[in-house]
Formats: sequence, structure tokens, C-alpha cells
Amino acid sequence: MCRVYGVTRAGYYVWRSRERSERERQNETLTAQIRAVHQESGGIYGSPRVHRELRRRGHGVGKHRVARLMRAHSIKARVATIRYTSPGMQRYFGSIPNRQLDLELRAADQVWVGDITYLKVGGIYRYLAVVMDKYSRRVVGWSYGPRKDVS
Repeated sequence: MCRVYGVTRAGYYVWRSRERSERERQNETLTAQIRAVHQESGGIYGSPRVHRELRRRGHGVGKHRVARLMRAHSIKARVATIRYTSPGMQRYFGSIPNRQLDLELRAADQVWVGDITYLKVGGIYRYLAVVMDKYSRRVVGWSYGPRKDVS
């Protein structure tokens, strides 16, 4: 491994036995404080709010450092989902029975399901349609193109 990275064996062992730096120790304690603030918020605070709360508590820390540590330790804010409902559509679709829910699938190729979505590729929107076997969950086919009616 030392040959691959171009370091000497002695240098590797010196590095391995070296104490952790002051900055690493500070980052460790700061990460614990970030986790505490994040958990107190119920997991909804992102780096700007965590930074604001740490500053309010008297910790002199920069916003970019907080963001970097949160990223490095996978501390993420929960994203609120906004739901737009139209009651008329819910009543309409609620009145139609969903017969797929009652099906007991015993083999592949009994029920296929599909969906279409759009993707922004190179600044241009493209459509992706996918058909999947419900039993095996394998993709049966897909199509990609500039219009919804791709074939």
C-alpha cells in the first residue's frame, strides 16, 4: 500500500502513531453539539439554523464549518412535504375500486404496471416511461424521448 501511495513505511507508522490534531478534537466536540441541537429540533434544523443556535449558545463557529461537519456525518434536515389536495379528485378516485390490491400474484407476467416521469437533461426536459412486472419487479420495457408519447 505504501508503494501505491508513494510513502515510506516509516512515515506511515509515524503518521499512524501520531496524536490527533487540535482541530480534529474540536471538530469531534462540535459534531456532538451539532447532533444535540439537531435532535432537540426534532431533526428539522439544517445547517443555517444549527449554526444560528450554536452562535446563540455562545460557540464561535462559522456557518461553512457547521455545514461541512453536518455533511461529513450525514446529519440532514427533514424536508417538509407540501401536499396540494383537490377533494373532488379524491372523491372521484375513491369511488373507483382498485382491483389490483385484491390480486394474489403467483407468477411473473400476470400484471404489469407503468409510470411516466420527466427528467431535465442538459437543460432540456425529456420523458421517461417505464413498464414493470408487478410480481418480479423487473423492468419489462422503457422508453425515453422528447415527448410524452414516446414509443
